[in-house]
Amino acid sequence: MRRRLLSLLLSIALPASLAAQRPGEVAGRVAEAGTDAPLEMAAVDLPELGIRVWTDGAGRFAIRGVEEGAHRVRVTRAGYVGWSAQVRVRNGEAAWLSIPLARDVLLLDTVSAVTTVPDPQRDGTVVTRATIEASGARTAADVVGRAPGATVRESGPTGSRTVSIRGSGADAVLVLVDGAPLNDPVSGEADLSAVPASSIERVTVLPGAHSARYGARAGAGVVLIETRAGEVPPAAEVSGGTLGARAARGEWGAPVGSAAIQAGAHTRAVDGRFTYERDPSDPTLVHRTNADEFEAGAFAALTGRLAGGELRVRGGWETLKRGLPGTGHTPSPDARQWMERGRASLAWRRGPASALVSGAVQRARYADPAPPFGLAYDDTTRVRMVNARAESSTGFRRGRLGLGVDALAQHVEAALSEQAPRTQYGGGVFAHASDEARVLRRTFALSAEARVDRDGVSGNWYASRALTVRMDGPVRVQLANRSAYSPPSLGDQFFRGGVGIVPNPDLRPERIPNEWEIGASTAAMLGNVSLSAYATAYDSDVRGMIVWMRRFNDRWSPGNIDAHRRGIDLRADAVLPGKGVRVNASYSLARITYDRQGRDDDGVQVVYRPRHSGWMGAEWGGGPWRAEARARYTGPRNPTPTEANVIPGFWATQLRVARDWRMGEWALSTALDVDRALDEKGHLIAGYPEPGRRARLDVRIQRTPLPSRNRPR
Repeated sequence: MRRRLLSLLLSIALPASLAAQRPGEVAGRVAEAGTDAPLEMAAVDLPELGIRVWTDGAGRFAIRGVEEGAHRVRVTRAGYVGWSAQVRVRNGEAAWLSIPLARDVLLLDTVSAVTTVPDPQRDGTVVTRATIEASGARTAADVVGRAPGATVRESGPTGSRTVSIRGSGADAVLVLVDGAPLNDPVSGEADLSAVPASSIERVTVLPGAHSARYGARAGAGVVLIETRAGEVPPAAEVSGGTLGARAARGEWGAPVGSAAIQAGAHTRAVDGRFTYERDPSDPTLVHRTNADEFEAGAFAALTGRLAGGELRVRGGWETLKRGLPGTGHTPSPDARQWMERGRASLAWRRGPASALVSGAVQRARYADPAPPFGLAYDDTTRVRMVNARAESSTGFRRGRLGLGVDALAQHVEAALSEQAPRTQYGGGVFAHASDEARVLRRTFALSAEARVDRDGVSGNWYASRALTVRMDGPVRVQLANRSAYSPPSLGDQFFRGGVGIVPNPDLRPERIPNEWEIGASTAAMLGNVSLSAYATAYDSDVRGMIVWMRRFNDRWSPGNIDAHRRGIDLRADAVLPGKGVRVNASYSLARITYDRQGRDDDGVQVVYRPRHSGWMGAEWGGGPWRAEARARYTGPRNPTPTEANVIPGFWATQLRVARDWRMGEWALSTALDVDRALDEKGHLIAGYPEPGRRARLDVRIQRTPLPSRNRPR
């Protein structure tokens, strides 16, 4: 009788208890102790769950989907004492934290060393929403271009914009938007100009071979783009500028019960006409035509809860129309591109477990009835793609162990040869583990990653690995060994042959069997100036790099060559917190050379890979005013696999001045952005002229309620 009574009580109480359990949230604001100034880019960790987020420009953060119970919260930022506390999360409630960070320096004569330093080698270069808005970035290309070692390649002011990292081809850089690949299945390249900066919450650039974690095409680096979702304040913006540029966008968000929704739209048009000199040796002025562009898009997003975790749903549609004017010396006055693309994604996360399902459809048409050479063409490409990914991890002692799987299915209809596969199925499985240990008063962290991928074209399997050792302290040091691969694109293997070009279906994937990387980062206080710096050196061989080359009968075809890739990335920042001044600089050396012993081109820099690049900038913000000046250097490039006819390097400058006005709960911002401020006309790729100085005026209004010190959130 006693056992029956106990069973009856459990059957009544247990379902009610389980039904009532809902994850909570840890949220709050991080500010400087004594001044209450918000601290951006402070790292907020739940170590036992392996979750890390970063504070925004207002010092705020939120970690959703946290299970009920006690959790350790750790907050760190360069130049400040770390903060740690045990926080209890109650069933379905938000634990709000107001965290003051005090400055903490260890005096060494006149220099102060900071014990906690953000690690660019481990976390990559992170660009937050606040920085994106302050920079005036128009597309994802403008954001990614701020990362050391990243070179944005463009073919004129309205052409596509792709990224090269450490001297790679654009098809060896994997770009993920909310976890879904942006890389085109035909060309293998990701056009960053197709992602408006207004839709981005955060961008992370991870240089180096990262196939062990992210899969195919991550041979030279990964770009992670996180879009905005959930509740955002209503805002509208209009802008106009030179080259007949005009743009408008709007966004809106609001809570709906326990969820939040967001929607937005944008449009942009550029006439693109300008005058340029036909050739460096020919000063004849030519009027540039067919360089116009029109783009428009809309999106909607939802953030809520499902099955005890956080749910994010996002969908959008984009359309693009632009001219393809061709090179300056061989113009294409009638070539056009039309593209329509729809994307949708559903992401779910509960603690260390996450899942993603995304899909995309794309239709692109390229046409030229009278090209300057070759035959007329009018080709249409249609792509349907579905991607799924799931991952989970668990903690043990001071470490974590995780497993994951992803799958990709795509159908491509394009002007390719008959050998080209129309439907492909690929994917991979991966695992990662990490642990920490104290040795000689130093904390050492060890992480390992392994992955096996199936190529959707050949059906072959490829393995990748990564092993990293990190030593924490005033100077944080990291040593890594990785491998990676990047498959040939459908366009390289199966493009339709034409005048002077032939396909190569026998192309092999690019392989990086061994990449060694060592990096160090540190931060210090020199008087009232906060200093931080990091340096990375890398060395690897690229087996089977895919490069277009001249072959028999003067025909061009893609082929595999071996290359050496080695270089360094440097960055330094100096901040005067009380003055609102920041000065920073970056330099990259990417020595990527042919490895063909006995050939004249052995040791020559691969075509259009600048060996030297970098930038320097200064920012100031005082009261309602903000200003930024930036100069970027692109080093000499080889247009052929020889040292002859080297294109000289060039500088490009950018100036931006902005002012804010407060009107109750609304903020009005105006900004003047001048690109190529000194009328520089250098260009990365020979033959694609630049118009020189360009200016843009932005006017933005946004609802920003005054903060309440008594909220809870």
